[in-house]
Amino acid sequence: MKLIPISAGNFHCDGGALFSVIPKKLWSKMYPADVNNFTKLALRCLLVDAGEKKILIETGIGNHFPEKHLQNNGVENWEILEDSLNQNGYAVDEITDVFFTHLHWDHCTGAVKSNNGKLEPVFPNANYWCSKSQWEHSKISNAREKAAYYTDVLDFIFNTGKLNLVEKEGEVFTNIEVRFFDGHTPGQMIPFIHTENKTVVYMADLIPTSANIPLLWLAAYDLYPVKALEEKEKFLEEAAKNGYILFFEHDFYTECATVTKTPKGFAEKERFSWAERR
Repeated sequence: MKLIPISAGNFHCDGGALFSVIPKKLWSKMYPADVNNFTKLALRCLLVDAGEKKILIETGIGNHFPEKHLQNNGVENWEILEDSLNQNGYAVDEITDVFFTHLHWDHCTGAVKSNNGKLEPVFPNANYWCSKSQWEHSKISNAREKAAYYTDVLDFIFNTGKLNLVEKEGEVFTNIEVRFFDGHTPGQMIPFIHTENKTVVYMADLIPTSANIPLLWLAAYDLYPVKALEEKEKFLEEAAKNGYILFFEHDFYTECATVTKTPKGFAEKERFSWAERR
């Protein structure tokens, strides 16, 4: 099994939103912001090459959004997903499966492209995977979260007949198990990838950056913060005990890290790129 980071560009968000109630005096020492208080974030996908299966986790943003939307969200290089795959020796038609941790716009809309007013799949031979509870929630979400779902793309994916709705935790692909985390959004589906003697966890929005590792450093985007806190604490206990590698989707500066538990709480133990541990 090979794990290959794939870039789908960058974007930004407000630092206060990324770290919620944590004062800027503290979080700005851990994660920089520009003069407008924007923090730069990655759209870092992960390709799992398991031989016959070529599984792409997340797909970035795609070309659906007006220029104003892209500017407001600091979106850069959204078009490089296919180039990043090509540079690593893969073509879009080789991708057999596209895995969505959840269905917010910055995680899944890059699986589809707009072409002269029509939607087309970027990965013509792929099946899609998300949790059933996240799919159902995307249809009834409240006003606070509704803007995060791009209905036209989601309906297009569903209407391909190739969307698999995962109902139970456990192994979805060989050596890839999933668990559900509901604090950020109901049914966020996190993959635990077992390769050789390592477990790599694709963090998505469970822990968006390494700076979010400390327990109380939650993002304001979490729909249910108390639930997110409980889930995060349980996960970090396990990750510290078992030496999991955390692979960050959104951390612009840190690709991977391990964690430790100290008398003051959970903290980053070591940071590195995946290439350093292959």
